[in-house]
Amino acid sequence: MLLCASCHGGKQVVRPMQQPSAPAPAARPQAATPIVPRPVSYEDKRRFDKLFLEAIRQKEADHIDAEYELLAEALKIRPLAPEALYEMGVLKLSYSAYSDTIARAQGDTLLHKAVEIEPTNLYFKETLGTYLANAAQYREAIELYEEIADDKLSEETLSTLIWLYKASGDYAGAIRTIERLERLDGKSEQLSIEKFQTYLAMKDDEHAYQAIEDLCAEYPLDLRYRVLLGDLYDQRGYHEQALDIYRDVLTAEPDNSYAQISLLAYYKAAEADSLYLDLLRRVVLNPHTQTGARIEAMRGYAADNLQKHADSIPVLKLFHEVLAQPQDTRDMAELYASYVAERNMPTDSLLHALYTILRIEPDYSTARLQVLKIMIDRDDMVRVASTCREGELYDPTEVTFYYYEGLALFRLGRNREAMQQVQKGVERINEETDRELASDVYALLGDILYDMQLKEEAYTAYDHALEYNAQNLLCLNNYAYFLSTDGRQLDKAERMSRLTIEAEGDNGTYLDTYAWILYLKREYTQARIYIEEALRYTPEDAESATTFDHAGDIYFRLNNRSQALTYWKKALSLTRDRSLKQKLQRKVWRKRL
Repeated sequence: MLLCASCHGGKQVVRPMQQPSAPAPAARPQAATPIVPRPVSYEDKRRFDKLFLEAIRQKEADHIDAEYELLAEALKIRPLAPEALYEMGVLKLSYSAYSDTIARAQGDTLLHKAVEIEPTNLYFKETLGTYLANAAQYREAIELYEEIADDKLSEETLSTLIWLYKASGDYAGAIRTIERLERLDGKSEQLSIEKFQTYLAMKDDEHAYQAIEDLCAEYPLDLRYRVLLGDLYDQRGYHEQALDIYRDVLTAEPDNSYAQISLLAYYKAAEADSLYLDLLRRVVLNPHTQTGARIEAMRGYAADNLQKHADSIPVLKLFHEVLAQPQDTRDMAELYASYVAERNMPTDSLLHALYTILRIEPDYSTARLQVLKIMIDRDDMVRVASTCREGELYDPTEVTFYYYEGLALFRLGRNREAMQQVQKGVERINEETDRELASDVYALLGDILYDMQLKEEAYTAYDHALEYNAQNLLCLNNYAYFLSTDGRQLDKAERMSRLTIEAEGDNGTYLDTYAWILYLKREYTQARIYIEEALRYTPEDAESATTFDHAGDIYFRLNNRSQALTYWKKALSLTRDRSLKQKLQRKVWRKRL
């Protein structure tokens, strides 16, 4: 466990008050008389050693059941063997369910007994201490770690003790331990900050101020501590003293980020708007200001604007000014994009922000994928393809780019190019690739290949897709429909199609496929039920012409020629496909009443 220190973290509003010196730690009770295990024969000791060592071997092989049985047998021979008690205790605590209070209580007892029998074993004590700390039994854990520190003083042990004292609310104990660590390793900036934060938690303002002043004296060239002292004054209501410190720091170091941020917060709290805005501009537009300070200053300004639902124009204008300057990182552009998104501004504004990120860091795929999503939502397949092509140049391992470029090219009728791009995506699929994405890539490849009349290759691609995701509904539907169109493996096609309607019973396309397969199997009555259900969920547009065509065929086979003709005419009025239009015209003329 590490000490946590932050120059600007954990600030609290405190009131100066006198705090008596921390009392000396209470003497710990004398340890009980150790338990002395009874002697065992040489043969029993050999049997015990054999069982125990085998238990450890099974533990290393992660054979937990075998380890448990071997330890249980070993403990029958030597019930008070500390090493076996320890291993069994750890086993019960590690592998029992949280709700299994009996096993956990047994594990607790076994660990305590192991420590009691062998009180000099620090490893046993550390394990028990960690368990007690995790169980929030801080006082007992502290006693154990104090004993460990007495026997073997180390930075790690004292650091753990500091955490335990603070977790238990014993801040005086934490201060004592920090000072003990200082005596061991010498004073340090980290420990001084830890001491300062602990005094704040104790509401001991006098010592908290003194800790910061000591830091200022010890590190006179590090003005952060002067700023921290100013923050403490400001929080306590001594605003003039705080302001003097901030100004002194900025006089000595005009670009000091800590003082700039603290002074900005001071002006905002004082509602000195003109001073705040003037300093804000100087901070965020100054190329010498540290990037982190510029981001923090701009984030505070944007957050305040969002909270007040104020006019966004001044914020956007300042963002544009800042981003017109050279940027070390993408952070400011990302903050700009987040602000635009929070304000629910038009997607063109968000696109501008995303393109700004990509201008600064072209290989940042997260931003490019957001651009891609916008282009997909707009159904702009040309921009989808170009966005993916750029993404492939900067991140050639991202399979998503190959998938969507292939889809866009397929939609644009550029099948051969689409096939080539999707095959590149297939080549980049590995064990780390999301299985659903891998399935979609193979399914798309199948669609393209089938459209190119490469049917056997298409069916192979579909099989691969279902290996990655057996519930890929779009793949199941297309695979089933194409099999039925080819008059092949209708039973297999029906099984796959059935899965789609069981998953999405309100999907008109899936219902249409299932109805058509039943029609081809000459199950016309069943086919009528599902085609009517499909029509319930099918809009009357060009894409649905095939569904109405199928409905006409099904009703014709049921000798309902009038309804069949109605559906064929509806399909004819909707379709823009020349081949389907000619086929429907022949049906209408030949079958008209």
